[in-house]
Amino acid sequence: MKKLKLFGKKSEAIFDFWSFGHAAFYFMMTKFFLTAYSLEHALLIFVVMNYVWEFIERAMEDYDHNRKKIFFKERECWMNRYVGDIISGLFGFFVGYFY
Repeated sequence: MKKLKLFGKKSEAIFDFWSFGHAAFYFMMTKFFLTAYSLEHALLIFVVMNYVWEFIERAMEDYDHNRKKIFFKERECWMNRYVGDIISGLFGFFVGYFY
């Protein structure tokens, strides 16, 4: 079993380059969502949206892997997918909320 790193490639680290993309996307979306919803509803929507995206991304990786395509050159480790990306999204959400 590989030892997980804190930062690095998505196949072996909790946070990767795309963690910044998650944070930036949710930061921008927070401003939009908080004009229409309360903090609690917006946070719930964001958490659900974040997990739904990760499941879609996993399905795309599996499809790509089974068809021997090379769009996804490496697969995300589960800590990156279900912990690092979620934390990054929540970080962007709360920075957007307090900023």
